[in-house]
Amino acid sequence: MARASVPTNTPEDAPRPTRKADKPDAARAMPLNFKVSADFRREFKTYAAQHNKKLNQLLYEAFAALKTNHAD
Repeated sequence: MARASVPTNTPEDAPRPTRKADKPDAARAMPLNFKVSADFRREFKTYAAQHNKKLNQLLYEAFAALKTNHAD
């Protein structure tokens, strides 16, 4: 099996892949598991992809909007 080589002439300012350890919330992140219908899952993932968002980012934003619109 051939191994991928790392380019040696990569500019220093080129974006590097992020790792979970690089993210400030990584140590505090907890799983949130629940089931949704296949149609909802597909629509949620499609919307996130079309708006260049991660699934958890979309969930955070949706929950923040819900709290704002339904403030007691």
